[in-house]
Amino acid sequence: MIHRDLTRELSDIVGRDHVCDGATDAEVYSYDGSLATGAPDAVVFPASTEETAGVVRAAVRAGVPCIPRGFGTNLSGGSVAPSGGIVVCLSRMNRIVAIDTARRWASVEPGVTNLELQEALAPLGFYFAPDPASQKVSTLGGNIGENSGGPHCLRYGVTTNHVLGMQAVLPTGETVRLGGPALDPPGYDLRGLLIGSEGTLGIATRIDVRILPLPECVATFLAIYDDVAAAARSVSGIIARGIVPATLEMMDALVMRAVEESFPCGYPHDAAAVLIIEVEGPAAGLDAQAASIRDVCEANGCRSIRRARDAAERDQLWAGRRGAFGAIARIAPNFLVADCTVPRTRLPEALERVAAIGKAHGFKHGNVFHAGDGNLHPLLFFDARDADQLRRVHIAGTEIMRACVDLGGTITGEHGVGVEKLDAMRMVFSEVDLRFQAAIRTALDPHGLLNPGKAVPISNEAETRDERAPIEPGDAPTPADADEACAIVCGAIHKGVALLPLGGGRRADFGNASDAPLVPLSSARLAGVVEHDLANQVVTFGSGTPLAAAQEFLAEDAQWLPLRPPLADACTLGGIVALGACGPERLAHGAPRDRLLGLKFVAGNGRLVAAGGRVVKNVTGYDVTRLLTGSAGTLGFLTSLTFRVASRPEVCRLATARGSLEGCAAAAAELLSSRLEPVFVAATRGAEGWQIGVGFEGFAQTVAAQLTGCSAVLEKAGLDEAAASDYPLLEGPHAGAWQQIHQAPFVLHVGLPLDATASFIGDASEALDGAPLLLDFGCGRISAGLDALSADHWSRFCGLAVAAHGHAMLEKAPDEFKRQHDVFGSPRPGWKIVHRLKKALDPHGVFAPGRLPGRK
Repeated sequence: MIHRDLTRELSDIVGRDHVCDGATDAEVYSYDGSLATGAPDAVVFPASTEETAGVVRAAVRAGVPCIPRGFGTNLSGGSVAPSGGIVVCLSRMNRIVAIDTARRWASVEPGVTNLELQEALAPLGFYFAPDPASQKVSTLGGNIGENSGGPHCLRYGVTTNHVLGMQAVLPTGETVRLGGPALDPPGYDLRGLLIGSEGTLGIATRIDVRILPLPECVATFLAIYDDVAAAARSVSGIIARGIVPATLEMMDALVMRAVEESFPCGYPHDAAAVLIIEVEGPAAGLDAQAASIRDVCEANGCRSIRRARDAAERDQLWAGRRGAFGAIARIAPNFLVADCTVPRTRLPEALERVAAIGKAHGFKHGNVFHAGDGNLHPLLFFDARDADQLRRVHIAGTEIMRACVDLGGTITGEHGVGVEKLDAMRMVFSEVDLRFQAAIRTALDPHGLLNPGKAVPISNEAETRDERAPIEPGDAPTPADADEACAIVCGAIHKGVALLPLGGGRRADFGNASDAPLVPLSSARLAGVVEHDLANQVVTFGSGTPLAAAQEFLAEDAQWLPLRPPLADACTLGGIVALGACGPERLAHGAPRDRLLGLKFVAGNGRLVAAGGRVVKNVTGYDVTRLLTGSAGTLGFLTSLTFRVASRPEVCRLATARGSLEGCAAAAAELLSSRLEPVFVAATRGAEGWQIGVGFEGFAQTVAAQLTGCSAVLEKAGLDEAAASDYPLLEGPHAGAWQQIHQAPFVLHVGLPLDATASFIGDASEALDGAPLLLDFGCGRISAGLDALSADHWSRFCGLAVAAHGHAMLEKAPDEFKRQHDVFGSPRPGWKIVHRLKKALDPHGVFAPGRLPGRK
């Protein structure tokens, strides 16, 4: 029971009609989609960021917990109130604020459902890639909290890969803006940290998402099997051929029967399993992919495979998949869904273990899951009115999680930890790992009042003294392994020495100048392959491995790591991750944060910490991998990195054309709103004017057709097109431009909304006159090498960027300039959180002090 004074204060903030504190209200909001329950003392319905912040501040003053909530579809107890408190329900904040197709951007409030956004985008020819099966009722705020996936995440990634920024209310009641329409603001990836944090680190009140053009063509297949394991084997076989379907979903016999009895969708009554396989993209080459998929399925014992004849039949197949969880209500009064992920090649074993566990505990079980990324959703059917069944089903769920972890997987791929899986976090992480995550929470929520008891368990062990003998860092320590790196960091802490983690050392001067002398800590001896899971396209390297060496190793198996950062010839993998470095290919292949599955690093207390894992779908705990990516060595020393790699494309071809900046910008805008799928769209400036380059990679037939479509766009823009040419896969076509830019004493990086790059060049033309430039239309980025930079010109760059809702920074500058100016540009609201995290996670200030934005 909360005090009446607090109830009155909440009523003053949101209005009396929007505060509910009766017994019936408590009962209605005491549960979500999981088995967990917990009744709140009150439920409030704010209508704005200001009201949400006011509610949180009032709760903090009263010492009362706040539990953020959308529509309550959470499946792990993340939105229940086990200790009472105030449920902050965001359902009134349900506006689609803006859609801007030229920027590939939309802004929504958290109470908008995923399907509502999709329906608003579709008439414009766009869509939002994450599509959880519950999209009719799951809100975008909930998608943020859980880092939701859905069927299409196999090809396009999960929520975190498609969120550009957000406005959030922090656990203290502060309001902060993180990111925006421009990609990758400098500093820690705070938006990535909040996504998947289950409402424990902040409440998103405005969400900026990346939207994509609808594909030109979609082909949907239903493959029918008499053996579940054979269906699982087909999944790996398809991806092994270099095909990445948009979806690869599986249902077994029990679930199919329930669906057909509820609303017939055309699933067979007598099969053991079906796969729903969907490929999409340019029409050219799609039939060849379809034929290859058919071959794989038939080779693995598929009874039959049929293609949906039209959109109506496709929608019918998907209606069954998306309605599966509702249909199974006819099987038993209750079910437990154990959302776990395993490497996809281990699916047959995982399914066998699930069946054995269900049988051992006397439960029927069914399977409906995202097979393409190994994300299992085993369903155990029971009656919660029977206390013994309830006890046994929790035991069985725990055993399923343990089985999946033993197969190299994790305890939750997309449903979150909540309260139900809190203890299971110890199956995946050590106490050292958990203490690091808990320190993140304490830094942002010092009162422990925002959704307490969720996501990360409180450590039940006191931190033990490290018995290893510290090693004095000396002049330039180069540890041979992780244990030695820990000892060196402990020695530096003991001696009060500050360390500068380094990879190849080519960009050792990144960031602000430090007032303290820094001892370089090199990863050069932490090189080589740790583990390579060829079939699952996952590899772990030592952080000091040169990118070239990693690519050479992967090439032996026709794989590659799809990253082409600046100065790639001198890059180590640790350096790429530490700087978040990537080129214009980020448009299609993503940034390091999108390829990285897990890592290990020496933290600011000298302990080795593990984060993430080895599977694509993983929301087990806070996303520490994204926090470390781009942190420039200020939070720890990376020792090993696990990446998702890809099959090498058949061809890489480049279309080029010359003309005016305006013509190049017009062509880029049309390409980025079209149904073509360029890997990059970038331009350089030479003696003969501007030259735009558009790259396409993949199957030869598809690339050839896309080049034809691209030519039409370039011609329409009035550009003089040259003959298409091949470019090297690993080097790409921009290596020369990067070399020229980084030879200059100043290297400017500007991040902007997609439609603002050309206007920035025009507005800053005097300051950029004669400078080598790489204008990345596809990612909204400008890189320039400057021989000189005045304070006025630097101020102008920063002002223009901020006015365009972007950011400017200097990736390289002389020390003399750095002593007078912050190289990260104009102060941003998120910097205070960066400083708070730095202080909490590196309490001794051992890692690169003074180099962060704001000179921290």
